[in-house]
Amino acid sequence: MNRYKDNTNNELLRLLDRYKSLTFPAQIELQKELINRDLIDNLHDLNSSITDKISDIKSMNYLSDIGFEMKDNEESIEITRTRKAIIIDLISIILGFILSFIGLLGFISLIGSFFTENEFNLFSLVMNIFQISLGILGFKILNGFKRFIDYLDFKLTIKNEIVTLEKRFDLKLTTLVQNVSHLSLDKQSDKLVLRLDDYDILGANPKNIIQKMTITELVDKLKTVANNS
Repeated sequence: MNRYKDNTNNELLRLLDRYKSLTFPAQIELQKELINRDLIDNLHDLNSSITDKISDIKSMNYLSDIGFEMKDNEESIEITRTRKAIIIDLISIILGFILSFIGLLGFISLIGSFFTENEFNLFSLVMNIFQISLGILGFKILNGFKRFIDYLDFKLTIKNEIVTLEKRFDLKLTTLVQNVSHLSLDKQSDKLVLRLDDYDILGANPKNIIQKMTITELVDKLKTVANNS
């Protein structure tokens, strides 16, 4: 569904004047609607912006958005975890443990308040609930711990039509070797996953058009390099 189908021509032209403030998906939808209405006289800058973005996607400039980087020497490709992604995971682990500990203290304090003879204190109750809420948030943030372990020593290499995946499964560093034809994209409800046979390699958010296009382009690039090497 095009978000601009109900806009007037003048409204679309005003949006075109400030296309730089629009998101990439919004720019694409605006471009389509303008073309559908034959309002194409001043589309050059918008077209160039979209073309440049697509070029960046094809060049894997947005692979880092999902936490990975690629080295391409034309004969082979190597994909590893970015240093930034590793640091973010470490920060989330530390923050998750801190918040979880605060939540545990709040829970213990709340339980203890039912067994004391002190008068009811509304402020203490609110603080305990707040601490417990932080603890729940901390547990959610600790998902970064699993991601950190899963991608510790991660490496994906493609050369001569052979895919070599080094990744931890159930904590154990495993090396899988297969033909590039065994690579596939698995569309799930909340994730688009690059897989080698039944093993997940990396994933992207399918609702994010840049991530979706990046991982789709990545698969094409991996197979192209493999076939040309």
